[in-house]
Amino acid sequence: MNINQIPSATGDIIRADPDGGAPAPIGVLARHRVPAHLARRFHQICLGMGAAILDPEDLNPIEYALLAAVDDNPGIDQRGLSGRLGVDPASTSQMVERLAKRGLLEQAVQPTDRRARLLSTTPVGTDLRARLRPDLLAAQDRVLSVLSPEEQETLLELLARVVEGNDAYARPGNGRRKPKRGAEATATRPGSKRSEPS
Repeated sequence: MNINQIPSATGDIIRADPDGGAPAPIGVLARHRVPAHLARRFHQICLGMGAAILDPEDLNPIEYALLAAVDDNPGIDQRGLSGRLGVDPASTSQMVERLAKRGLLEQAVQPTDRRARLLSTTPVGTDLRARLRPDLLAAQDRVLSVLSPEEQETLLELLARVVEGNDAYARPGNGRRKPKRGAEATATRPGSKRSEPS
C-alpha cells in the first residue's frame, strides 16, 4: 500500500486526495473479499441506487417489493406473501397496513379462513408500481454497468445459484441479536442496579 492509500472503515482501500477533497475508493482489501462482506456492500449499493427513486414516494425497498409482489400475484394471502419476500409475518402485516392506509393495497377476508387476508393492489398502487418500475430497472442496470453483458449474466446466474443452494439459511431475522428477556435485560440495562446475592 503506498502513502496515498489508506484503508477505510468498511475495509476498502481509498486514495487520499492531495487537494483535500473526498477520498476515492480504489478497491476491496483481499481479506474482505468474502461473501458476507461483499454481499453487504453490494446490498448497500443496490439500496443507495433505489433510494433516489423510492424516497420521494415515501417507500422503502421492501415496501416496493411487497407492492410489486402483490401486483404480480393478485389475491395472494398475507402468509404466502411473507414467505415469498422472506420477511417475518409481523413485519409483513405492518407494511400491508401502511400501504393499505395509503390506498395502495386492498385486503379481503379469505372465504375459507376468516383470519387470513387476500391482497391486491388498488388502481393507485398499480399505477405507482408501473411509474417506478422503469427507473428502478434502470438503476439495477447501472449497478451492473461496470461489467460486460456476458459478465452481468454470469454474475446473476452465480448469485441465483448461491441463493438457491443456501436457501435454508435465509430465514427472516437471521443475523439479528436475540432479544434479552426478563432479569437478563434488566441486569444489563444502563443505570440498572444488579441485586447482589445475599
